[in-house]
Amino acid sequence: MSLFKRNLILLYFLSLSGVVLAQDAPFRFKMGLGLATYYGDLKEKAKLIDQSSLALNLGMTYEFTEQLMGRADISIMKLKADDRFNTRKDFINRNLNFRTNLWEFNLGLEYDFLNINSGEYFLSPYMHLGLGIFHSNPWTYSRTGEKVYLRNYGTEGQGLPSYPERKKYGLLHVQIPIGAGIKLAVSEDINLYFDVTLRKLFTDYLDDVGNTYPDKAIVLAESPTGATTIGLTYRGDEISASPYPGVNIKRGGYAKDMYYTVGLGLSFRLNSLTLGTGSGRSVRNWGTSSFNRSRLRSPRNVY
Repeated sequence: MSLFKRNLILLYFLSLSGVVLAQDAPFRFKMGLGLATYYGDLKEKAKLIDQSSLALNLGMTYEFTEQLMGRADISIMKLKADDRFNTRKDFINRNLNFRTNLWEFNLGLEYDFLNINSGEYFLSPYMHLGLGIFHSNPWTYSRTGEKVYLRNYGTEGQGLPSYPERKKYGLLHVQIPIGAGIKLAVSEDINLYFDVTLRKLFTDYLDDVGNTYPDKAIVLAESPTGATTIGLTYRGDEISASPYPGVNIKRGGYAKDMYYTVGLGLSFRLNSLTLGTGSGRSVRNWGTSSFNRSRLRSPRNVY
């Protein structure tokens, strides 16, 4: 079973456990589907949707006030990039590519600019900020068609005696998710939302590219997989007769790595669900305000 499928199953069971745990507090369960996009050394331009892949999100929110809530999110996605889609000649000649399955866990705060619990508005812009971790392991297909994980080969001299300052990068990293969106109240307990979230990263090796080319002679002499490593470090000779670049020529470092998601989602109050033969529970009473569905028929009440 692939890592992507195992993560899907994990997310499913986490969502079931959330229904059981949240019957006595103002929790919302949410699920979203969208696109994940990478930007970094293998892309010359940052575009909102470009070489994007599917992203799935499941999460919970807890309402501290009518407009401020805590949130916890688990997401899985795929990221990818390929030099053949660039237009810069040096990028095309480099001919690198990568893919990675990525999962992340984030905790944060979310703020609604308008109070859609009050009955006066049926939609609101919102923003959120948090702190999280993510796991990724970039891979590609070798010249013989074999799937290889790039970190194992030290494509920029990582782990070689001649490059003691170049350490192997980790697979688990910290990131800061920064996002915003628009939330629409469909009913008292159900919201739809559109969300865009950018991740600030503290690694430049999401794509396995971030430094200069290592000396070819050193790699061949010191690496146990020297020939294969050189074949993964520079792949321009696969499309032309261009030679391996000289020492200290930039391989990466053109842009700091990041990734972002764009998607649609649905959230609903778990307190209102009915389990077994008991009756559903309503959310805590926020003062004397009531939720008047008639505002859905009054566009002037949006603002």
